[in-house]
Amino acid sequence: MPSMCRMCRENCKDISHITWHCKIAKKIWDWVADIFKLKPNEDLVAYYKVAKGRSRMIKDLWLVANLAIVTELWKLRNKAYYQNMRVRWLEFKGRVHQHRTCKHSVPIEVAWTPPNPDKLMICCDGASLGNPGQAGSGVVFRDSNSAVLGVLCVGLGWQTNYYVEVCAAIYGAVVAQRWNVKNLCVRSDSMSCILAL
Repeated sequence: MPSMCRMCRENCKDISHITWHCKIAKKIWDWVADIFKLKPNEDLVAYYKVAKGRSRMIKDLWLVANLAIVTELWKLRNKAYYQNMRVRWLEFKGRVHQHRTCKHSVPIEVAWTPPNPDKLMICCDGASLGNPGQAGSGVVFRDSNSAVLGVLCVGLGWQTNYYVEVCAAIYGAVVAQRWNVKNLCVRSDSMSCILAL
């Protein structure tokens, strides 16, 4: 006599049915495929390879999604089997979302490109604990091969966010003279700082 899947109420022969072929599992994998715009695969290595060409962050999230879903499907199967609990789609999605720490349900891929061969890139940022508050600035210097040429960090005392963002860019430009480069590419997350320069 074949065993029955307690989630979809159909015949079940193995764990593969519970985690991939059950109609509940298929609905869940379709949901994940729609979020990532990638096609899941039952084989873990093949599953990971589907994300080839994507950023490291997307690959890692893709792998964590697989592990979280398989874990939650198994827990759901146990609750359905041992506690006779019914499958609730929204509750399941909520448990999968608990495996992540960000508030966005759709990953955003970000790309970074190195500067042109005749340029030096300075990636600068500033932060303060409060506004104003204890503050500091930091800069990373990169060449056209993306190699880190140097870093700079400066404690600036009690300052505003805007002030430390501008200081980061200015200090970066001053220190960049060390490499005798005529053109600078300044990267900052502060649009007001970039516009001020």
